[in-house]
Amino acid sequence: MSAVLINAAALLLALGFRRNRAVVLLAILTAGALALSNAWSALPIARGLDAIRMFTPWLLLIAVALPERRLLARRNLMVLGGLLLASWLTLAAPAHVWSGLRDALPLGLIAQEPGKLAAILVLLAALVCFLRGISSRLMLDWMLGVALVLTSIALLPAVPSTAKHTLLALAGASAVIGILHASYRMAFVDGLAGLPNRRSLDEALARISGDFALAMVDIDHFKQFNDKYGHAIGDRALRAVAARLRNLRGVRAFRYGGEEFCLLFGAGQKRNAREICENLRTEIADMRLPIRSRNSKQNSTTRTLIKLTISIGLAERGARLRSPPDMLIAADKALYKAKAAGRNRVVIL
Repeated sequence: MSAVLINAAALLLALGFRRNRAVVLLAILTAGALALSNAWSALPIARGLDAIRMFTPWLLLIAVALPERRLLARRNLMVLGGLLLASWLTLAAPAHVWSGLRDALPLGLIAQEPGKLAAILVLLAALVCFLRGISSRLMLDWMLGVALVLTSIALLPAVPSTAKHTLLALAGASAVIGILHASYRMAFVDGLAGLPNRRSLDEALARISGDFALAMVDIDHFKQFNDKYGHAIGDRALRAVAARLRNLRGVRAFRYGGEEFCLLFGAGQKRNAREICENLRTEIADMRLPIRSRNSKQNSTTRTLIKLTISIGLAERGARLRSPPDMLIAADKALYKAKAAGRNRVVIL
């Protein structure tokens, strides 16, 4: 029953964090683990294994192919309805009906062992998850793919019964890891910039000790930029700046809010903070963001390179500035001085 309990726990976590695709996948895996556990004395042992091989691959393939939607969206309800139908057939179908289903599913026209065919189909579902993980860069998609790979191995005929239970339990544990990581990202990582958020900064400052420096970074004239080019291009600009900040060695970058970012320099990099900030300012000023704009009069599309600049306020810890809140206030004041002095510059307090 451990496989059932672990998958059920993963299902509840997915429900709690509203990971709806994971909810549907884990409902299918939990039902499969339940069938394999022979929880109902009236269910023949062989029928539970047959049910997993017959129904699970198709349900999983459909579930992973669907886009993320609200849980009660029509497509999700169709998959869950298919799961209920498969469960009812497994429990109540007469022997002659079951025999016909077993001959037809998962791919009755192919002269291969049903367990092998089922494993291949689930492996295809895992591949869809991995491809989505490459696109989304979310660990949840990768871990759901791992869970499906483990499930596909469990469906192979050569795998003994005890190993099948273990593999399904590991599949549920993989999903738990992915869901917990997704919930962590939701709480501590900014979804647009991909950088730690304000909450992460507050926790980092609460734990910091020793020498350090803080810099506040602001994209110049960002409101006018959004008004001129649109919010979609503004989001691209934020991501482009965030990517440069993420590549700074030995410096922790955070999305502070809006078009503002914060850089945290530890003791090892404090002495280089001024140089790093100046190099960053120069690098952003030299960067060009390519966009495509459409000329309605000439019915043509042109490629434009947009220039961005940033202003930076830097505060270094010393006799006058000691506590992190004071440092944050000082860096913010330095930033406003940089903006008042004409922007595209570094001001140090």
